[in-house]
Amino acid sequence: MVKRRRTSRPANWSQSRTKKPRKTKKSPRSFKERILSIAIVGLVLINLTLIVSIFSDILFSSREIPASMNEEPQSTDEVITVEVLNACGVQGLANEIAQYLRHKNFDVMSVGNYKSFDLDKTLVLDRESVRRKYAKKVAKALGVNDRQVVEQIDSSLQLKVTVIIGKDYRNLKVYDAIRKSQ
Repeated sequence: MVKRRRTSRPANWSQSRTKKPRKTKKSPRSFKERILSIAIVGLVLINLTLIVSIFSDILFSSREIPASMNEEPQSTDEVITVEVLNACGVQGLANEIAQYLRHKNFDVMSVGNYKSFDLDKTLVLDRESVRRKYAKKVAKALGVNDRQVVEQIDSSLQLKVTVIIGKDYRNLKVYDAIRKSQ
């Protein structure tokens, strides 16, 4: 028979093995931390809403283009500043055309006389854009032919378009509209 040797064990050995590990108590979150967390979540939600809104406008927008400038006023997205000059000699015609352009949402900055009254054809001068985009919009509203739209850039005028009314004013669509309104 073999004798077992007893090893020395601590007196509290059985107790130490049965003890459960201590649970660490979570410290309660402070009021400031909770408010900060709520604020961060709120800001994230606002940003997501804005991003979705922007992309939905870009992807799903339907832009309607007016059938003609004679029926619909120009959109107010881009302000086109205009100068109207009388080169035909008819008194008050430049003012009437300026009023018509204002009704079409063009910003008429000045009205006056051209240096002479002997211009045969009405001209629309684009003072800013290389492709005459501003002058073409004004010309379309007045009923001026595209061949009479000229690029003449002059940034010192602080205008986008100059309209010079020639002796052909009776052939313009704007003239009919002015006469009907009187």
